[in-house]
Amino acid sequence: MILRAARLVRNGQLDALELHTIGAEPDPEVTAIVPARNEAETIAFVVEECRRYAGEVIVVEGGSTDGTAEVAEAAGARVVRDQGTGKGAALRLAVGHVRTPICVFIDADGSHDPIDIPMLVAPIKAGTADHVTGSRLLGGSDELHGGGDEFLRLAGSAFITYMVNRRFGARLSDSQNGFRAIRSEVFRKLDLRARHTTIEMEMIMATLAAGFRLEEVPTHERPRAAGFSKISLSKPGTWFSYAWTLLAGLCRRRAKPGAERGDR
Repeated sequence: MILRAARLVRNGQLDALELHTIGAEPDPEVTAIVPARNEAETIAFVVEECRRYAGEVIVVEGGSTDGTAEVAEAAGARVVRDQGTGKGAALRLAVGHVRTPICVFIDADGSHDPIDIPMLVAPIKAGTADHVTGSRLLGGSDELHGGGDEFLRLAGSAFITYMVNRRFGARLSDSQNGFRAIRSEVFRKLDLRARHTTIEMEMIMATLAAGFRLEEVPTHERPRAAGFSKISLSKPGTWFSYAWTLLAGLCRRRAKPGAERGDR
């Protein structure tokens, strides 16, 4: 039994943490993957929380100048360094180092709550899913409201989710949340190519197109604890990247029913 943690976040800082868990212990079948660049203020907190639920934590450090890698190592993470070419490239690199059957992807800014890791992993361990995404619409978000950028993010996410549902006959509420779990073997089979945060939608569309089983569970998004988002909605390149990845994903040919399941 795991009881939800009570956390106090004030003025953008993690001021206090009260964990109330019963029977919670690291799952040796799970690796938490944390892509990070210039997140020294939050990375230790995230790593320490993840270690409560995952057998190993891998931090993919992308050219930080604030000592993120050193802080992560001191907190108990295995650090893998990349060239800082984007989140998608970082996740693919990290999965190449994974030795467990399940991966959990979680952000380094403290917005994702690691106490939800067992809930994300449960359908995979029960044999009912290959890929489980967290939904901020079902679990609540302290980030997706309050200003123009937040409105654009929410509207864009809703549009992408609608298109994905229409194309693949899914019933998702949130296709853009980076907090998710997936079987390591499945991730390696998906032929993912997105270099940036667009890997989130690409991963979902590739999963559905290949005939793997996708489920969604409620997860809560906390306010970013420090720093700033790496996604810039003011850059035309951001919009082009999302549009191109969405179009390419919608054009993926769907596998025949049961084609991939027969390989497992």
